[in-house]
Amino acid sequence: MKQRINLLPPKPKVERDLLCFSSVLMGLAGVLMVCSVITGLLWYDTEQTEEKLNGLVQQEKSHQSKLQDLESLRSQRTPDPELMGYRDLLKQTVLSKKRLSNLLQTVQPEHRQGFSEGLLAFSNSTPDKVWLTAFKMTSGSLILDLTGESSDTSKIPLFLRSLAQQEFFKSMRFAELETERKNDQAYIFNAHGVITGSTYD
Repeated sequence: MKQRINLLPPKPKVERDLLCFSSVLMGLAGVLMVCSVITGLLWYDTEQTEEKLNGLVQQEKSHQSKLQDLESLRSQRTPDPELMGYRDLLKQTVLSKKRLSNLLQTVQPEHRQGFSEGLLAFSNSTPDKVWLTAFKMTSGSLILDLTGESSDTSKIPLFLRSLAQQEFFKSMRFAELETERKNDQAYIFNAHGVITGSTYD
């Protein structure tokens, strides 16, 4: 009868180290916890950064909107053509007054007539923002009717007082002054003055 005899030593039993295994599990859990904390911090930082970025974007949009509004206001504040026309008219009036004054001052005294002296008096007494459109003078007890326009009604009395102080129109008394609004930028005025006791040829 044959019998098999195992001459090899028996294999040793491998005993698992439960303590080492639990340490590994705890290490993995710790790593996962650290990763979770880091992920949470990164997410919070990302959210904060995104909120700041959104705030900056909103500020930029607000600044762009304000800039566009300012540009729109600037484009809308173009000069009024009618007002520009009055400005040009005033410039022409002032220029004409200066030219007239220079022309009359070149006239020799012995050849100067009363009419020229009257024009020179008008030229010297007419302030800015006032311009004459018509006038009428009569000799003897001198009657003076003035018609003009002004963009500032406060300048009209100043003009009349200045005119009355001119040598040619001394002792003048303005009995009537009427003003009427022509439009938003100008007024029409009519003045009636009398000089008594003087005769001008």
